[in-house]
Amino acid sequence: MARDGGGEALYFFPDEEIGAEAVREILAGDDEERRIWVVSHLLRYAQWDDIWDFVSRDEVRALFPRLDLSDNLRAAWAKMLKVEAPVAN
Repeated sequence: MARDGGGEALYFFPDEEIGAEAVREILAGDDEERRIWVVSHLLRYAQWDDIWDFVSRDEVRALFPRLDLSDNLRAAWAKMLKVEAPVAN
């Protein structure tokens, strides 16, 4: 994804320089692919409290099937969010 700036770079975007303002703009925007990208990073890299500063559990559930997560992480998040996770073959 492109560098967005938006303030001090957030630690949960290890390969990008993106700030909180840019994250909030992406999450409020119409580009679902970018929202999926942000939420995937939140669930992979952010600390628990930081996740919920940006998204709600309902927002995560809505995007859950399309999030870029490893099988183990997807299963763990599915359990925490009470979402049915697809079983890997």
